Amino acid sequence: MDNEEIKPLLVKYITGEADPADIVQVKEWINAHPENEQYFAQLYETWHNMLYVQPQVNKDNAFQQFLPAPAKRYVQLVKWGKVAAVAALFVALSAALFNRYTSNTGKIKQIAVSKGAVKKVVLSDGTLVWLNAGSKLNYNADFGKMTRTVFLEGEAFFDIAPGKKTIPFIVNTQNYTIRDIGTKFNLKAYPNDPFFETTVVKGEVAVEGNINGNARENNRIYVKPRQVLRIYYRPETDNYKPDVQNSKIYNEIQVLQVDSAKLSLYDGWKENLLVFDGNTLEEISKILERRYDVRIRLDDESLKSIRYSGSFKNVAGINKVLDIIKANTAIDYSINGNTVNITKN
Repeated sequence: MDNEEIKPLLVKYITGEADPADIVQVKEWINAHPENEQYFAQLYETWHNMLYVQPQVNKDNAFQQFLPAPAKRYVQLVKWGKVAAVAALFVALSAALFNRYTSNTGKIKQIAVSKGAVKKVVLSDGTLVWLNAGSKLNYNADFGKMTRTVFLEGEAFFDIAPGKKTIPFIVNTQNYTIRDIGTKFNLKAYPNDPFFETTVVKGEVAVEGNINGNARENNRIYVKPRQVLRIYYRPETDNYKPDVQNSKIYNEIQVLQVDSAKLSLYDGWKENLLVFDGNTLEEISKILERRYDVRIRLDDESLKSIRYSGSFKNVAGINKVLDIIKANTAIDYSINGNTVNITKN
């Protein structure tokens, strides 16, 4: 797909007018190269900036100029009210932005954290980021100059630097876009987890994307201090087999108000703290796999639903964690290399 062919598809996708086939094409194009991700994020961010500015534009002329000739027949199918803002800026910026990002090959920076590790980094704008085990953070080499957009796979805690209000801080994950309206928040978006989660410690964030399960609509939810937003979805893994009895409805949304004393349930990992509050053994196993770089096998389906509450601080070995869990639940375990087998006791 060449540059001109992708533009009308991006317009449809961003404005919520894309059909399922268009969505597949756009996602494939975005995932094909880091520069494509950066270009899409820049246009998406520009669109949101326009929503705040609300300029007066000739929407018909703007959109006609933006579209390449073969695609202008699509104009009558688009709801003008939704595309006026994005079309106006696309006319002025799309060509320049695309040339900029397609010529910046090799200028995408990535910070990757292996399993069993946690890393703290300082971005060029002064923002502090803690990356949890098995996470990746991508951003452009000129981050902080024109944009403050990053791409997260995994889990991270963001302490956004003050100032730079004219350049919004945006985090893109595989399924959602998070716009910072405050200062401190945690994001959890591992590709093999069945949910997306964000916890706001201070300030506010807006979560945007296909939230209600309708592929043709982009929605927005505002998450306020001491709130947790969790959205369930099917994780991107071939061997995912949901527990029918305990599985959540696709795109089920939960918003929880959390007491300050319990925020460590969601961001304690950056201080080497493990906190479980009625978590299932299946959920706990995923956390322990990342923290200790092991593979955990549960030899019975019934083990997945066992729930456990407890906290651990600076525990170096997984065997100590499992010993305490074993003392309080009906399990046993054995360790062979980096594989942990958990059985019924």
